[in-house]
Amino acid sequence: MGCAAGLDAGSLSAFFAERLGPLLGADYPHVYPLGGDRHLWLFQDGFIDHGGTATRLDQASFIHNLALEQRGRCFSLLHRGTATRPQSFEAAIGEHPPSWWFWPLGGEVIDGRLFVFWAEMDADAQQPVAGDGLGWHPVRTWLATYDVTTLARLSFAPAPQPGAEPLYGYGVASDHEFTYLFGNTFEQNLARHGGFWRGPHSATRMWLARVPRGRLDLTPEYRTSDGWSSDPAAARPISERFWAENPMQPRLIDGLWQSVAKVDGYWGEELVIDVAPNPWGPWTTVERRDLWALAGERRLINTYHAYLMPWSAGGGLVISVSQNARFMDRDGFPHPHRYRPMFVAGPIIAPPPPAPPTTAAPSTTPPTTIAPGTSTSAPPTTLAPTSTTAPTTTVLPTTTTAPPTTLSTTTTTAPPTTAAPTTSAPATSTSVSVATTIPSSTSVAPITTATPAA
Repeated sequence: MGCAAGLDAGSLSAFFAERLGPLLGADYPHVYPLGGDRHLWLFQDGFIDHGGTATRLDQASFIHNLALEQRGRCFSLLHRGTATRPQSFEAAIGEHPPSWWFWPLGGEVIDGRLFVFWAEMDADAQQPVAGDGLGWHPVRTWLATYDVTTLARLSFAPAPQPGAEPLYGYGVASDHEFTYLFGNTFEQNLARHGGFWRGPHSATRMWLARVPRGRLDLTPEYRTSDGWSSDPAAARPISERFWAENPMQPRLIDGLWQSVAKVDGYWGEELVIDVAPNPWGPWTTVERRDLWALAGERRLINTYHAYLMPWSAGGGLVISVSQNARFMDRDGFPHPHRYRPMFVAGPIIAPPPPAPPTTAAPSTTPPTTIAPGTSTSAPPTTLAPTSTTAPTTTVLPTTTTAPPTTLSTTTTTAPPTTAAPTTSAPATSTSVSVATTIPSSTSVAPITTATPAA
């Protein structure tokens, strides 16, 4: 697929702004260090065109997850199936779009194996109205292992804590003693809980569990208000803020716990950068940034899934942010560059001295400027690469209840029914009976590697 000029935010933005060989567009990247200069990128959704003739997203093949193998600054595309009929990188127990599929979550390399948590996603029979989100939700958490060298799947089974409320494994990070599983419900269909105006919603709460370092085969213990418990019912959120989403996926970088999050996900406009002395906090917001001001084609673009890359550049954080069009049929499918990640730089700041403990409740006031279903007819402009210069920052007071800010309307990110589920007519809920474990076996279809583009 080619090589980026560098791994800083500006170089990655410029690289992903272009068509990458067969890859027209993708979102929600998760990146796992494999050792040395190798990383595996897993995307939630993607559009593939090995023939090289597609100029629109809906002219390409849609798959629910795909992989990029990064070696240094260079990338190769990985998926199953064939060039003419590509299939998802991971569908171990068989996906059934548009009703049922898998999306990647957190993961980590342990003893020569890559462990990745996966969310089993189920389409909802009743699709939400504009402003209430997207028509699917997670139903179970799975744990897969892969050979670090070949990336062949070794196992795929329900996680030791397989629940979805929350998904423990939404983010994964280790210190010298424990591996921490950050939890979030990843709820994007707010209609399932009364609609947007009935917030704060479940995804505004972040949870935490842990196992001894590397022992992801064990049932975890859960963070409580003042310690740890083997009882999941005793768990208490480590962060609770915003109105629709608080999607934190912390990392331990240069000895500091760092996190980035898109305020309210699809519904918000700001990026927040947080630091903490421990994975359970207290988390302190050190920067809030208007992402709309950074994104090109501001009136047409949604930004979401702010994700902290597992490396620093120029002494600062590298952050990916997914993008799509507010109205995919009109403004997304004809313009594939709007369905690709951008990258921004952020500061690395040490946590402030401990403050006296405080207790705060989540915001109970919804945003005042959301306009569900509002359309825009602004003409497209040119998407500009994001600057890599980290801005001057000011440490803000610790908070767990930052009020909602100006919000944007939600959008669907999937193609028409001929290619994918997300713009199809409301799907009927499907009850699928599946095996609960896929053992290591040579019967699993091998991963196919696309020939790198010249």
